Amino acid sequence: MPAEPRPRRRYVTFAIIAVLVSTVFSVLALLGVDFWLHKRYEKRWGLNVWGYRGEVVGRKQTGEFRLVVVGGSTALGFGLPAEQAFPGQLQRLLKARPGGAGAVSVVNLAYNAEGAYSFAHTLRDYDYLAYDAALLYTGVNDLGGPNRQVFRRDSGVFRLTGYYFMLPQVLRERALFIRYGGDMDAAARGEKVVFTPNARERTAAAALEAAAKITRSIENQLGQQDTERTSGPGDSGCGARWDFYCGAVARAVEETLARGRRVIVVSEPYVTDVQADQQRALAAMLQRRFAGRPGWSHVDLGRAVDVREPAIAFDGMHLTGPGNAIIAARLVEPVTAAMDRN
Repeated sequence: MPAEPRPRRRYVTFAIIAVLVSTVFSVLALLGVDFWLHKRYEKRWGLNVWGYRGEVVGRKQTGEFRLVVVGGSTALGFGLPAEQAFPGQLQRLLKARPGGAGAVSVVNLAYNAEGAYSFAHTLRDYDYLAYDAALLYTGVNDLGGPNRQVFRRDSGVFRLTGYYFMLPQVLRERALFIRYGGDMDAAARGEKVVFTPNARERTAAAALEAAAKITRSIENQLGQQDTERTSGPGDSGCGARWDFYCGAVARAVEETLARGRRVIVVSEPYVTDVQADQQRALAAMLQRRFAGRPGWSHVDLGRAVDVREPAIAFDGMHLTGPGNAIIAARLVEPVTAAMDRN
């Protein structure tokens, strides 16, 4: 059989190289845009390149106590600079406490709209931070039924590398901003759109949503399938209404204790009477499940502040800087107790 003509082999080789070069440049371009977005937005409301709020923390120092915080937008500090969220203020108070010794760091791993189901996943994903204790700030985002959101794990790049690819989120949120006329709280709750955008705005929103889907598809092809998700927690003894929620908190506590780390479960300020019922069920479950076991505590801050006061909460849920200062001050003692037993 005659040998394949050399020009054809050269053509195939050239085509393969061209595809590879094009792919590499496309990925580099996306990463370049993504780095720019991180630099532009992370100080005000975004996350850093590793997917958490605030400055990137390095390797834990000898003698350092490291606390991580998980929760939703109320822990993230929605609408505020990172240093005004309660984790940032808590870190300052811990460093300034009388007689304090050694380095202290508080890492804000919270994410908008995530509930208790995300806690175990997030704590596993950030196990490399070698944290000493985890603070679970919980309540509000689990009032509407089972919340299975774990947004960072939707990213193939994050699952594979730990890098937080910001571009799809920015595109999607910009599209929602247009569709909901700027009411991002309604968008987060998934409410029916009542604002009617004009034809140009609808076109722009559709284009942004399409771009977000494309970038998400590209990055997921670079990552792996998420095999870490579970169908849901088992029976918690909290009754039908709160069973999923209590089970999710219990799983996060159990896994963290099993790793030899301490856990502080914090009931966040109440926004409704229903939340008070939810937290009573949670407190009872924690006592049934973990009484007698060392390494955990529960702090109820449901009545610590009045979210109806504009000076405390600017929207009836998300706290202002002064509101977060009250929460941080109330957490110094339980966190210090965990540090002393560490």
